[in-house]
Amino acid sequence: MSQYPRTILTGTWVTWDGVQRYVRPGTVADIVPGSQLEAAYGGPSNLSPVITGPAISPEAAPCLSREALSN
Repeated sequence: MSQYPRTILTGTWVTWDGVQRYVRPGTVADIVPGSQLEAAYGGPSNLSPVITGPAISPEAAPCLSREALSN
């Protein structure tokens, strides 16, 4: 896993190493906060940290049904 996973919120054109490419919203990239790469992706307002947590085992979550969500 990357050290600084960030999700791109709004699609943007990024120029890096002389190459310009379009990055789609929802793309996850490893971007160090405060770096020049962060600025190229539109700054911190266009990036959201990826929040990870512990995996849920079937024993820990016995009911993963969506039945309660439906009308």
